[in-house]
Amino acid sequence: MNLLFFCAFPSSVPRWTTIGVYLLALLVCELTCVEAQVPGFGKCPKVPVEENFDTYAYLGRWYEQEKYPFFFELGGKCITADYSLNPDGTIGVLNTQKNSLTGNDNSISGSARIVQSAKLAVKFPTAPFNVEAPYWVVGTDYKTFAVVYACSDLRGFINAKVAWILTRKRHPDIETMKKAYAVLDSAKISRAYLTRTDQKNCGEELVKVTKGIYKTSVVKG
Repeated sequence: MNLLFFCAFPSSVPRWTTIGVYLLALLVCELTCVEAQVPGFGKCPKVPVEENFDTYAYLGRWYEQEKYPFFFELGGKCITADYSLNPDGTIGVLNTQKNSLTGNDNSISGSARIVQSAKLAVKFPTAPFNVEAPYWVVGTDYKTFAVVYACSDLRGFINAKVAWILTRKRHPDIETMKKAYAVLDSAKISRAYLTRTDQKNCGEELVKVTKGIYKTSVVKG
């Protein structure tokens, strides 16, 4: 079931249901457009998160390897996420990607606050829907991979889920991916909806020189 199905609505609706159903449809569209294109029925499932989450170790650059279909990343490649510490204690978020057709770079910045340990809430002020979205770190070793999950539900009737596999390297080895898959399986998060992110021909790469200082370097692949 895709986003177009959820957000399409028939023109011939019985009069007595028009207002209520249209309001519900608008809420559904907002929910699915903000979060993902993998909707389901009922409340969000309970998913475990990383114990004793180390915020500082999680900071830095991550490369997106696989994800559930995600509205804001349609047509994107070379997707990265950079996390930094803001002066007010929140986490700065910078997501970047290239347009697969034009090669143009796009980015969006926001912030995340810690709700509870590995459960964060992310907000992008310039996004069409300026609301906080859940961001749960299900598992990570901080050095090679991270599995992130988000789910929002509408009064327990329907939900929208999204999952990501992030890695510290643009082209991780198979053992790194196996560790990420093991986390997904342990948390009972389906791998069926995962799609591969294109990380080829991405041009410049950020290389860490000293603590907190980066320079760009042209790399192949």
